[in-house]
Amino acid sequence: MTGPGETSTGTASLSDIKRALLDAKLARQRAEAAERNRIAPVPRTDRLQVSDQQRHLWTLHQLAPEQPVYNVPFVLRLRGALDTGALAGALRGLVARHEALRTRFGSEHGVPYQSVDAAPAAWPLPVTDLSGPAGADRDDRVRTLVESHARAPFDLENGPVFRTHLLRLAADEHILVLCLHHIVTDGWSVGIVTQELAALYGAEDGDLPDLAVQPADHAAWQRRRLSGDGLRTQIDYWRTTLAGVPAIDFPTDRPRPSQPTWKGAELELDLPAGLGAALRAWTRDERVSLLAVLQAGFLTVLSRYTGEHDLALGSVFSGRTRSEVEPLVGFFANTLVLRTSTAGDPTFRELVTRCQRTVLGAMEHQDVPFGTLVEELRPERTPGRNPLFQISFTLLTGAMVGEFGLGELAVEPVPVENGTARFDLAFQVDEATDGRLRVWLEYSTELFERGRMERLVGHFRSVLEQAVTDPDARIGSLELLTADEREQLVSGWNPPPVARAEDGLLLHEVVERWAAADGSAPAARFEGTELSYGELDATATRLAHVLRADFGVGPDAVVGVLLDRGLDLPVAQLGVLKAGGAWLPLDPQHPTERLASYLSDARAAAVVTTRALAAALPADVPRLVLDDPAPRERLARTPETPLTGNTDPDHLAYIIYTSGSTGAPKGVMVSHGAAVNFVLNARELFGIRPGDRLLQFANPAFDVSVFDFYGALGSGAAVVGASRETLLDPDALQELLVRERVSVADVPPAVLRLLDPGSLPDLRALFVGLEAFPAELVNRWSSEKREFHNGYGPTEATVACVDYLCPPGGLSASPPIGRAMANHRAYVLNAETFEPVPVGVPGELFVAGAGLARGYLNRPDLTAERFVPDPFSGSGERMYRTGDVVRWREDGNLEFLGRADRQIKIRGLRIEPGEIEHALTTSPGVAQAVVTVDRPGTPEARLIAYAVAEAGRSLDADALRTGLMDRLPQHMVPARLMTLDALPLTPNGKVDHARLPAPQEGSARVHVAPRDATERDLAGIWHGLLDVPLESIGAHDGFFDLGGNSLQATRLISRIRDTFHITLEPRLLFAHPVLKDLAARIGEELTAAAAEETDLEAEIAGLSEEELDRLLSEEA
Repeated sequence: MTGPGETSTGTASLSDIKRALLDAKLARQRAEAAERNRIAPVPRTDRLQVSDQQRHLWTLHQLAPEQPVYNVPFVLRLRGALDTGALAGALRGLVARHEALRTRFGSEHGVPYQSVDAAPAAWPLPVTDLSGPAGADRDDRVRTLVESHARAPFDLENGPVFRTHLLRLAADEHILVLCLHHIVTDGWSVGIVTQELAALYGAEDGDLPDLAVQPADHAAWQRRRLSGDGLRTQIDYWRTTLAGVPAIDFPTDRPRPSQPTWKGAELELDLPAGLGAALRAWTRDERVSLLAVLQAGFLTVLSRYTGEHDLALGSVFSGRTRSEVEPLVGFFANTLVLRTSTAGDPTFRELVTRCQRTVLGAMEHQDVPFGTLVEELRPERTPGRNPLFQISFTLLTGAMVGEFGLGELAVEPVPVENGTARFDLAFQVDEATDGRLRVWLEYSTELFERGRMERLVGHFRSVLEQAVTDPDARIGSLELLTADEREQLVSGWNPPPVARAEDGLLLHEVVERWAAADGSAPAARFEGTELSYGELDATATRLAHVLRADFGVGPDAVVGVLLDRGLDLPVAQLGVLKAGGAWLPLDPQHPTERLASYLSDARAAAVVTTRALAAALPADVPRLVLDDPAPRERLARTPETPLTGNTDPDHLAYIIYTSGSTGAPKGVMVSHGAAVNFVLNARELFGIRPGDRLLQFANPAFDVSVFDFYGALGSGAAVVGASRETLLDPDALQELLVRERVSVADVPPAVLRLLDPGSLPDLRALFVGLEAFPAELVNRWSSEKREFHNGYGPTEATVACVDYLCPPGGLSASPPIGRAMANHRAYVLNAETFEPVPVGVPGELFVAGAGLARGYLNRPDLTAERFVPDPFSGSGERMYRTGDVVRWREDGNLEFLGRADRQIKIRGLRIEPGEIEHALTTSPGVAQAVVTVDRPGTPEARLIAYAVAEAGRSLDADALRTGLMDRLPQHMVPARLMTLDALPLTPNGKVDHARLPAPQEGSARVHVAPRDATERDLAGIWHGLLDVPLESIGAHDGFFDLGGNSLQATRLISRIRDTFHITLEPRLLFAHPVLKDLAARIGEELTAAAAEETDLEAEIAGLSEEELDRLLSEEA
């Protein structure tokens, strides 16, 4: 290709006349191309086209017109002798010069247009006099007035879109409040306003050059460009680049509300001057943009916060690719989506290169406005969440207003917030003309605590400081945490070690001490029978003698205990311990094959059982049948003399088999030392003492039963047992608790919900865990006289290692699981690097300390995998990786989020089933609820909810689901809701997810045709807007599920107004997106309008002729 005046080699041989003709034709073609691409002034009419950016923003404004989400305030403090007339004149000149500042925005059939008012002859500048003594009162009044002006909503249809107000503090001090709607301004424009205001102050025209075009001209030019095929290549680029882009699942401090309120706050922080200089020097040396370097730092932080590597950010670019629009005040900025991968743990230098590539690709294809991109790509929409990205990151160069002069006045910016947030997080770095770098962060206060945001900014700074020093460091090695943060997470929120007098005892020796202290005290009760401590100790000692003599039981020998609930259970357990062995609890409900596998794996020396249960045992297993005549007689004549032996605290106390994710049970080996540490913790936490009675609810084959038995027997209290049938019958269990005066109990939430707390005055402490439960359960049961503990612990950490004492009656959300118990440590770590994660960020829970099990029986490989070296403590100590996902809360308590291997994600969004279950159980008539995911890990994944009605109530699944739509974000509303008579439970009272009924094939919501005239008319409107076949639109379909977007939503509201002659707020569509629900709302409005018309008719009917004539003339 040749440039102007150049001659190609192919034309060198042309004659002069032919060459002249060729040059003329080429010049004409170039002139025509330039003319086609020129931004030319368009005739000013009452209705001018809006730009795509304005159209998109106008649509968003309609969703919350009373909110100041798109207010752009900037406030200037003026020091010196102010000429208010000159200031008003400068403002008038500014408004006259820039049409954007005198534009209004109307609409027809849901499509916006703009109208430009004539330039004003004068500019009204309201003044509020606040002169008087300076002080806190005046400062408060100033702050209130500034915020009031900054947050007042704009009326786009009637204007103005630019407001000014002057506060007089003294003769030589004023505050000027300027506020524009974002539809006519952007970050670039703020700099123009301040520069031209300074030029026009005290001058007629300020020597400013004429403006060749105005924003309306650019809008018309842009619409021509978008209507052609010129941008198709760019759109195809974005379609490929953003295919399958996932949502960033940034951890929030609070659940996302069903409908956003856009409440927000801001943070500002100047980066150290030395860091800014180092970053700029590095960009020059590496020949990369500052944006790429800063973005790489932010992505490093994001990937660590989220655990994700495919990250898409919104980034605002000036959009002023044409020189004609550079001097204009207006909204030209365009948001581009920057999708970058951090996969493979690249070096920081490599990540910068990736970001640079992303930025350059985006800039080459930046002519596609974001609104057009959304309409073209039609990403899946979730009300309340921005499409394509939820977090923005922008570098704004030269737009930060610093100190400048206004005539002889000194001017400095005054920080002001409008109290809103447009995105979950909007992260911006402002580069001032003097080289300063300032981080500005706007965040949703619905989702985040300020402390978390302050740490986020600090972590961003920390990463940049390390990266600029060592750009070849892997991003995974860059430290987020400060030394103080790290100390807090590793040590500060963990208890210091405690030494106790009983620490060196064996588990049975703790019980023996209580028997020696008061042998007549009750130790165990079961359905009217009782064993005293003396009887329990003596009987167990006799059993121990037989086990040692006949079966050779000694340290680490395993003895199975296959017994029904009753007084024999604690006797058998203690007898095994006294003999020096470890008991292996066996569940009589388990199949014979499973019992045989446990006994074979454990190489059991014997099994203590009864005649009724012995038949379930393999024939070759040695056994001691307690109710056989010979063993019974042998036990009766065995002496009660204490046994001696060489068992120590590291030897096994018991083995409990737990199910693994592979389905193969694994035997967890718990030592005496670990068990005693737990018993002492339980005694202290619950204040258990002689005279207390503990309910033995848990299945004896599960580790929680250790709390039931030895929380009591290790503290001089009595354990109260009952049959399985009694425990699972709410009425019988309630009667048992009253009759036995149970004072401490562990009861699963699913059972506790069915009991009445009011009739249990003796019950002073509850130990509830195993599964998540709502705040309502705590508030119903806890009081000043009854403690409610939320306990947590895997079998591998001996029953419980973390505990939270819930405040009585004051919870608004599910309680945390608390902090580590004595002689335990809890760490929240990155599952790959074992590094602590920041407060509020999900990580895997690792536990360490005296309560850790020895490992898995006969599974050294699995033991090494799950019990790993503890890098935060002394040599040789271990920590157990639980596989549970938790996070630290601001108050130092742990919040349980779920199993790492059962995380629910729907369309890229992490979902906490507990939030949905809480919403269900607090719905009218619902007693219990559980939520699962159907087809997990597939594009068809969907949430399934199960609900159980309160006694005497029935549930309407459709009504429940509709109610959830009012309370939860759309992506958290279950696709299917099933009602059950009862939830299936495991033997220890947990919800048995495996036995929940599967959704029937074809049970997804069937097509239901519109059922009345309103639904049919509404379906017709949807058909016209969405290009969806009319016959396929059903009463249960959602507007956004069928492909609707925000712009179409505003057009829908307009069509509803034209069809039904009512006006709905656009936000109602987001609250009621399902056709039948929106039609019902329309019906309510029509009913109200009809009633109002009837009242008016009745009022008019009673008027006299004179009153009618007078009112008609007034109406005219």
